[in-house]
Amino acid sequence: KAVKRDRMMLRDYVLILANTGIRVGEARTLKWRDIREVAVSHDVPANIVLTVSGKTGKREVVSASPDIKKYLKRIHDLRIEELATEENPKTKLDPESLVFCHKDGSEIGSFKKSFAALLKSAKVERDTHGQVRTLYSLRHTYATQELLAGTDIHTLARQMGTSVVMLERHYSKLTATMAAKQLA
Repeated sequence: KAVKRDRMMLRDYVLILANTGIRVGEARTLKWRDIREVAVSHDVPANIVLTVSGKTGKREVVSASPDIKKYLKRIHDLRIEELATEENPKTKLDPESLVFCHKDGSEIGSFKKSFAALLKSAKVERDTHGQVRTLYSLRHTYATQELLAGTDIHTLARQMGTSVVMLERHYSKLTATMAAKQLA
């Protein structure tokens, strides 16, 4: 049962990181109070906005993926189930509690080992360049997906809490290919 819980938490952790581009340290300190829905218009579903604090300070991260709601709901429902008692079956989460936490509410130090085991079981421990994939690789996955989807590099830099220079340094081949397509 404990392994099942850990795997469920890892699944949603990976999906949230890959779909928001937040850093591992930012996810580690994410609390329920840091999550809110923001409606853009009446005919468009509300976006999830995460307020994260990390390496570059505090910033708001807007998730364009509506699936983020599903991932957060699964974690929320798991935590409610864990906290519910006979005396208080309709418990609510403390807004100050961590999103990614152990059953007792304490911080999960790292998902490194379980992520490495997941990659090993899927036989995808290394990328196409032979580099070992890490949780930080999910940030690269996010950046690549966004650039390929046409997200402006300035918008992406703000979203990820990094600089345009840093994005250009790491994704110059990708951005050059995109520019060639636009100029053709």
